[in-house]
Order: sequence, then C-alpha cells, then structure tokens
Amino acid sequence: MKFYKSIIILFLLFSYSVNCQNSEIGVLAGSSYYIGELNPSVQIMNKVRPALGVFYRKNLSKRYALRFGINYAMLSATDKFSSNELSQFRQLSFSTNLWEGYGILEFNFIPYQINNYATSKFTPYVFIGVAGFWVSPNVDGGGNREVAKADVIAPSMPFGLGVKLNFVRNLGLGLEWGMRKTFTDQIDGLSEKYVSGYQLSNTQNNDWYSIIGITLNYKILTKSDHCPGVIN
Repeated sequence: MKFYKSIIILFLLFSYSVNCQNSEIGVLAGSSYYIGELNPSVQIMNKVRPALGVFYRKNLSKRYALRFGINYAMLSATDKFSSNELSQFRQLSFSTNLWEGYGILEFNFIPYQINNYATSKFTPYVFIGVAGFWVSPNVDGGGNREVAKADVIAPSMPFGLGVKLNFVRNLGLGLEWGMRKTFTDQIDGLSEKYVSGYQLSNTQNNDWYSIIGITLNYKILTKSDHCPGVIN
C-alpha cells in the first residue's frame, strides 16, 4: 500500500504544474502475453494475442505527463511449448479476455511536445503507475483433472518504456512496451490442487502480463497551446 500512496502523491503534485499543459487522445494497437505457471519465463511466443486500447494524456510539461486509459487484451498459454517434467505431466492450457483501466506517470528523457518545433521531434520515455484488471480464465485440463475457474478482479502495477515522435501536424506516433506486476496467481485459473504428487499452481509466484503496442495520438488544440522556451 505504501507504493500506491507514493504514486497518488506524485500524481497530485504534478497535477499542479501549469507549464505548457495540453491534452491528447489516442489509441493503441499491439499484442499481449502472460508470464506464469504455463509460461514460466519470458517465452513471448507462447500464444501471443492481440491488444487494443484508448487513452487520454495530460501533458503537464515537456518532460512529464499523466495518462489514463482502458485496454482490452487476450491472454493465453499452454504447457505444450515447455519440455520440463511438470508441464509434460499437466498438459494444461488457458485463455481469457482481459480488461484493464490504468493511470500512469510518464517521464520524457528529452523535452518534447507534438507539433512544437522548439522541442525535440522525438523522445524516449519511461512510465509507472497503478491499474486494475478483470479476467475470466477458461482452463483446458487436458483430460478429467479438475482445475479452478473463476472471475478475477485485482490491482496491478504497470511500468515500462517507449518512444514518442511527431508524425503529421498534430498527430504523434509511439512504440511502447509495458509489464504489469500483479498481486494474484489466478490469471491462468489454475488451482493449488496436488495431482500425483504435482502441485498444479505455485501460489508463491504471482502472474504477470505484458502489453506491447503502437500508439497514434492527436494533440487537442487550445488557445494557450504554445508556450515559450524549453523546460530542461
């Protein structure tokens, strides 16, 4: 909880910034993948699935921005792509739709603003924030073994990096990769049940998911859109 309080305080502090504020609306299209018992390492080829999103960005300055959005993604994985003994025994797979709502703080490494040629035409950036998500996993037990199935609503911590660049006039493009640290082991729907001496799910390791995408965003024009100088 201390982490979430720190993020909220940062959001409130930066919301008082008045330098070069402007807003953007945008869309995200890309792919998503899951890391957990059925994909125990970053084997992103284990059933990569599509992801879509919409967002609103409030640029507090040429360095900082707050972003709020909603993402829809599909997550899926299977034991068939793993050669370890437990995976070969379980032969499980799962799939689920995912809905996510988030708020993040972005930091631009180079002063940047769409269609403002007093600033850089591009910038790498990093972000961190808070999110909540919903999943309803469907599990294929590979036979008659019983596995858990239940809707899950839980918090997560999104963080990642990307690149923003000017595209055409008030349009911007971006490429972004973000991880989500979750606080649940139930994204894949596996139970803690033991079968023939094997535990189907390790509750000591929470699940993760990731969204990678291309963003297209439009800068909303206002009367006070441009501001002089470059903030370093």
